[in-house]
Amino acid sequence: MKRGLIGGGLLAGLGAVILVGVLVSNSTSPRSWIAGKYTKVNATTFRAAAPPAKVAGEIARKFKPSDRVYVPAGAFLRYPKVMIAVLPDGRGSRISIETPDRGYRNHHSAVSGRWGGPGGRASLFRGGGPGEGK
Repeated sequence: MKRGLIGGGLLAGLGAVILVGVLVSNSTSPRSWIAGKYTKVNATTFRAAAPPAKVAGEIARKFKPSDRVYVPAGAFLRYPKVMIAVLPDGRGSRISIETPDRGYRNHHSAVSGRWGGPGGRASLFRGGGPGEGK
């Protein structure tokens, strides 16, 4: 009888491990989640009825960004492979999904003081030269 309980316990434990693995592996990317939740305008742009702060908050709760910037021009969420700009658009929002380099170029005025450069790398580069002023 004890063997049956031990075997059943091991089987239940194995089932739980498999279930957790399946749930973790089925996580979606910000891009696919946004595409499923908001109205598509084109391949990289979507519309939402809510204001930018609310939409950016929904996205950030679902996918924790490595950094975020909120300015009157909109909300900007930075991830390792994408940058998401949530901008005012009439009574709602326009969501733009871009590469970090392109997003930095397009929204430089909003994020440059915070992120430094594409992927944040420019803030770490101190330049060359003779060493004066460093």
